[in-house]
Amino acid sequence: MIKNKKKNDTKTLFLAIKEISHYFKSCKKELVIYTIAAISDAATGVITPLLTSNMIVNISGDNMHQFMITLTFVTLMELWIALTNYFKNYSYAKINRTTKINVQMKVAEETIKIKTSEIDKNTSGLFIDRMNKDTEDLGAVFMKVTYWVSNVIGKLGIIISILIMNKIMFVYSLISAIILFLVEKYALDYRYKADKKIKKLIEERTGLTSEVIRGARDVKVLNAGDSILGKINNRIRFIADEDLKINKKMFILYSIKGGLGGLITFFYLTLCMMLHINGQISIAVFITLFYYRERIKNLLTGISNLLSYLKNFQVSYERVKELIDDTFEKEKFGNVETGKLEGNIEFKNVSFGYEKGRKVLDHMNFKIKPNEKVAFVGKSGAGKTTIFSLLTKLYDINSGSILLDGYNLKDLSKNSIRDNMSLITQDPYIFNFTIKENFTAVKEDATMKEIREACKLARIDDYIMSLPKKYNTKIGENGVILSGGQKQRLAIARALLLKTEIILFDEATSALDNKTQSEISKAINNMQGEYTILIVAHRLSTIIDCDRIFIVDDGKIIGEGTHKELIKNNEFYKQLYKQEL
Repeated sequence: MIKNKKKNDTKTLFLAIKEISHYFKSCKKELVIYTIAAISDAATGVITPLLTSNMIVNISGDNMHQFMITLTFVTLMELWIALTNYFKNYSYAKINRTTKINVQMKVAEETIKIKTSEIDKNTSGLFIDRMNKDTEDLGAVFMKVTYWVSNVIGKLGIIISILIMNKIMFVYSLISAIILFLVEKYALDYRYKADKKIKKLIEERTGLTSEVIRGARDVKVLNAGDSILGKINNRIRFIADEDLKINKKMFILYSIKGGLGGLITFFYLTLCMMLHINGQISIAVFITLFYYRERIKNLLTGISNLLSYLKNFQVSYERVKELIDDTFEKEKFGNVETGKLEGNIEFKNVSFGYEKGRKVLDHMNFKIKPNEKVAFVGKSGAGKTTIFSLLTKLYDINSGSILLDGYNLKDLSKNSIRDNMSLITQDPYIFNFTIKENFTAVKEDATMKEIREACKLARIDDYIMSLPKKYNTKIGENGVILSGGQKQRLAIARALLLKTEIILFDEATSALDNKTQSEISKAINNMQGEYTILIVAHRLSTIIDCDRIFIVDDGKIIGEGTHKELIKNNEFYKQLYKQEL
C-alpha cells in the first residue's frame, strides 16, 4: 500500500513537472544557454575533483612544480565555474520571469471562468494565495530543479575523488551521507504533510484580512474594530500555534541531524588522523580529505534542497491544479454564435435558487420585445436582481429556459451573450486604474471621443475634466476617491460605451441625487427605441415612462402593464407607489 502511494506520488510529481514545462518553452534561447551552462557546471563539478585528487596523490616531497600546476588548475577551474554560474543564473532569471508570468496568466484566466456560485462559497484568500504565492513556486520549478540536480551531480565527483584517494574514507563518507539523507527525508515528508494544512489556514487568514481592508469604512463607522481585530487575532494565533507545533518537531529533527553531523565530522577527522599515522595517506591527501568534508555537506544540502523544493512544488501544484482543472466548477457556454442580437427576451417557466430547497424564482414567465424599455418592481428579496444575474449567465437556472432572439441561453457562446448586453449594478466595482483605463479595460480600442461622449451622457464628464489629471486620474481600489453617485455615473458611462443591444440597470441610479437622477433618466429616455432597456428600481418615479412594468413578488410575475394601467388596476403596485409618495 505504502509502495503504491509512493509510486503514485512520484508519477504525479513527474506529470506535474511535465505539465508546467509547457509554460517556459517560449524561452528557447535562454533554455539553450542555461542547459549548456548547467551541463558545463555539472561536468566541471565531476571532473575537477577527480583531476585535482589525482594531482594531489602524485605530489611527492618538495615537488613545487607539480604543486604549482595543481594550484593553477584549481584556480582556473574556479574561475570557469564562476563564469558558467553567471550565464546559468542570468538565463535562469529570465526563464523564471517568463514562466511565472505564463503560469499566473493561465491561473488568472481559469479563475475568471469559475462559476459565480463557486466564488460565493469560498473565501477570497483561497484564490489570492493560489494566484500569487503558489504560482511563484510553480514558475520557478524547472529552473530550481535543474539547478539543484546539476549541483548534486557536480558534488558526486567529490565522492568519486575520495574513492580514488582512500577506499576506507569513501565507504565512511557514503554511509554518513546516507544516514543524514534519511533524517532529512523524514523531516521533509513531515513538512510536506504539515504545509498542506498550514496553507489552507493561511488562505482563511488572507480572506479575512482582505475582507477587513475592503470593508475598512464599514468597520470604522460600525465601530466594529475591536470585534474584527479579535477575530483576526484568534485566526493569526491559531495559525501561529499550528506552525509552532510543526516547527517544534522540525527543530528536533534538525537538532538530531546537526548532532549526527557533528559526530560524523568527529569520527571523519579521527579516521583521517589514524590513516595518516599508519602511513596509509599522505599529509596532502589528509588536507584534501578535510577540505572535501565540507563539499560532502554541500552535496547533502543540495539533495535536501532538491527534495524540499519538489515537496513544496507538489503542494503548490495540487492547489493551483484545482483552479486550472474542474475542482471548482467552471462556467459552461454553448457553441452558437449569433453576432448582434435584436433584443427579444423570454423567460419560460424559469425556476432558480441559490441554495437547494429555497427557490428565488418560481416558474417565472415573461416576454420582452426588441427596443422595449421595461422595469421590474417589487419588494426586496422578490427576485428582481436574480433575473439579471440569470440573463447575464452569472448563474445557471435550475429548470425552464431563457430565450434570446429565440436561441436558448444555454446554447449560446459567451461572446454571443455578453457582447450583446451590459449590466450596471447598484454597487459597481471600479478598478484601481486611471479613469481612462477603466474604459479601455472594457473596450480596448475606445477613443477619447467615445469615452467622453459616454461620460457626458452619464453626467460625469464635467467632474472628470475638473480633476488635475482629468481622465488620467487614478481613482484607487473600487474607486475610493469617488462618491457613491460618482461611482455609479462612471459605471453607467462604462456600460454606455459598449453600446450593447440590451442594457440592464439594476438600481443603477439609487446613489444619485434627484437632479442627477433626473438628468440620467432623460439620457436613458433618449436611448428609448434604440436599445432593449431593462430596469430594476425601488423609486417608481424613475420608471413611470417605461413601455411596460413587471411586478415581481415571491419569485413570480404577478402583474404587468404601463404605470397608468397598474395604478388603475393593480392594488399591489398602487400600494408600492403610495408608500413612495
